[in-house]
Amino acid sequence: MRHWVQDILFSRRGLIVCAAGLVVAKAARASLTPTPDQTAGPYYPHIRPQDIDMDLTRISGTDSQAAGQVIEVSGRVFSVKGHALSGAVVEIWQADTNGRYIDIKDKSVSAPRDQRFQGYGAVRAGADGAYRFRTIRPASYDTGFSKRTPHIHFRVKHQKLGELVTQMYFPGEAMNKQDAVYLALSGNLARDAATARLRPGNGPPRYTFDLVLD
Repeated sequence: MRHWVQDILFSRRGLIVCAAGLVVAKAARASLTPTPDQTAGPYYPHIRPQDIDMDLTRISGTDSQAAGQVIEVSGRVFSVKGHALSGAVVEIWQADTNGRYIDIKDKSVSAPRDQRFQGYGAVRAGADGAYRFRTIRPASYDTGFSKRTPHIHFRVKHQKLGELVTQMYFPGEAMNKQDAVYLALSGNLARDAATARLRPGNGPPRYTFDLVLD
């Protein structure tokens, strides 16, 4: 009888612990910090290049590689509840190693545009919400009012959760503390959510940047 009662107690305790674990896990999934909305800036390429694949370092049909430090940026697209958003369209656009965009509105004459740099790319997230780009680390540039820290623009479109426009910043970049757009983010949580993580390893720097749609 005693063992039977103990078995019931242990079973109930196990169920309680299991249920508590499920509640904690559910709460964890629901506590993802949304990626903050930010300006698309003036240089979104409304006229897109012919080559818009995930590798921005080479333009299709050419043998040469874009100037600058090659990096990889990858991550997953989630809802705030932690659900992977398969099929989301992820776009990026950015300045080249000279601080120039491919958009025709960038008429800066301070530096030539790198004609070997694709400047824009778009991919569709996989079943697990994963995406990946190969690009170069963008340069900072002068807007005429202030200097922008190195950053990559993102636009994510999902058929149910709509659209997110944001910017990705680099960890440990000293210019982040001087950038008005970065400093406009409200609090450390938002700044952390907009800052990539550098993964350890050899080869080109690899950054992880998850995108969370609210």
